[in-house]
Amino acid sequence: DIELLPNGNILAIAWVIKDQADCIQAGRDPGTLAYGNLFSERIIEVQPTGPTTGTIVWQWDLWDHLVQDFDPTKDNYGVVADHPELLDINWLNMNEAVPGQSDFIHLNAVDYNENLDQIILSSQIMSEIWIIDHGTTTQESTSHTGGTYGKGGDFLYRWGNPQVYDRGTLEDQMLWRQHDSNWIEEGMLDEGGIMIFNNGLDRPTSFSEIDVITPP
Repeated sequence: DIELLPNGNILAIAWVIKDQADCIQAGRDPGTLAYGNLFSERIIEVQPTGPTTGTIVWQWDLWDHLVQDFDPTKDNYGVVADHPELLDINWLNMNEAVPGQSDFIHLNAVDYNENLDQIILSSQIMSEIWIIDHGTTTQESTSHTGGTYGKGGDFLYRWGNPQVYDRGTLEDQMLWRQHDSNWIEEGMLDEGGIMIFNNGLDRPTSFSEIDVITPP
């Protein structure tokens, strides 16, 4: 997905391939690397410089915001439930044909809120939406401090599947392989809410729906 910003720049989702050594150093259980690598996610902001050219003026990398409780000798070690602002690199969707597949996040939507200077992302594999701060510098986005909200590039908000961060069960799951999370614009019904197409894949009783949530 892409998102046109008010300043004319463009937000886009990109994959960043991490090899086996990178994954293990980040704390991934090597027994769950089905294909020996992972496709991490990056958000880039491109400033167009011509019809087919552009300059990346800002970026955010998911790889900078991980937690794991598998190996205390590797990076990102901690208690997953204590860090909902970070992503557990070892959580697996066991409904996948190949749990541990390289595409372990599958971002499928990006949207921007100008009033809040926030970005919303949708992870189809995790059945979650995430909100991050666009008010950071690229350097601040790699950290856990700074930016408009003082949290660096960590998640400001997440919703949909608390199993991913050890704070819920299947009964608490609300999203099921969703797409197209976006803020409802001012002047529209339920303005300021978030509208999501909730696919319903993996749902015990399979059906799709359109959800509108009001975040805090």
